[in-house]
Amino acid sequence: MRQTANAEEIRYWAQVEGPHYVAEAERYDALLGAFSEALLEAAHLRPGERVLDVGCGTGATTIEAARRVLPDGAAIGVDVSPPMLDLARKRAAAAGLDRVEFRRADAQTHTFDEGRFDAVISRNGLMFFGDPHAAFTNLARALRPGGRITFVAPQGADRSEWIMVAGAAAAPHVGIPQGLAPNAPGPYGLVDPDRTRGILQGAGFADVGIEELTRPVRVGDDVEDALSFIRSMPRVAGLFAAAPPDKQAAAIEAAREALVPYAGPDGVVMHNNGEWLVTASR
Repeated sequence: MRQTANAEEIRYWAQVEGPHYVAEAERYDALLGAFSEALLEAAHLRPGERVLDVGCGTGATTIEAARRVLPDGAAIGVDVSPPMLDLARKRAAAAGLDRVEFRRADAQTHTFDEGRFDAVISRNGLMFFGDPHAAFTNLARALRPGGRITFVAPQGADRSEWIMVAGAAAAPHVGIPQGLAPNAPGPYGLVDPDRTRGILQGAGFADVGIEELTRPVRVGDDVEDALSFIRSMPRVAGLFAAAPPDKQAAAIEAAREALVPYAGPDGVVMHNNGEWLVTASR
């Protein structure tokens, strides 16, 4: 895979975030399950269609897309993280699916066959491009005329309660992770719906629809499980590693206390989690 303007994001997901997501794959799929379901329902996938899943990660949405387009359709997942793709392939094999494929590719620059796909989908995979206009133009080219794109993307830190409750409590002691600026490559790269609409229209998409989704997120079995998970996230772990022991201890205790009100019989569950559901056609 040739180097691109996204080289640093590619390195980060291959070497840092990728192994973490592999270790917590089942948790992330459950955590984001409600958003995945909304994504797939809105995509209206039909038997016989060819689907491209961008930023497919460990493959859950690609595999479900493949099931929906059987028996004659196919799904291809692309991602830049080799460890995540390795797990995705194992999951597809375990599911007995032979019409699903995973490739290492940067969707901003990869040369897809023009007009090959009926649908492009993505669960939180389109926010990281260094040049969003180039990336979405490339994806539009990969779609047949009348083909459609459907994706979800976080609305912003203030709508990411599942991570920000603990993060805000710990921040006075260990600081705030880098790479979270709105509308910059990163988790919050598509927080502005007007900007996203403009990017899509400029890339050749029409009939752009942007809908607000709010869903509950279960972070862990209990407070200690949720806290351990949040601390294992690479961006968070880096902050703790750089802080002196007393600051680390204070941050852990503050985060623990912040999570307590959300713990109950169903685990640690938070309800103010928002993503944009975006649809458009070529």
